[in-house]
Amino acid sequence: MLDQVDMDDIADLPPLYHPLEIDQPLRDDIADSNIDRDAIQAGAPLVESGLFLVPKVIE
Repeated sequence: MLDQVDMDDIADLPPLYHPLEIDQPLRDDIADSNIDRDAIQAGAPLVESGLFLVPKVIE
């Protein structure tokens, strides 16, 4: 099977960057200073002095 691939002339083919020729609908990455910190941190398990608390992972 690989012998057949080696025989195919692919010199004129454009490079393939992604297997699917579709656009990814992404939103613009815009900084917003109007974030309600209390509303966002309300769902966090642990918060102290406006900071998220996470478990220690490195000794």
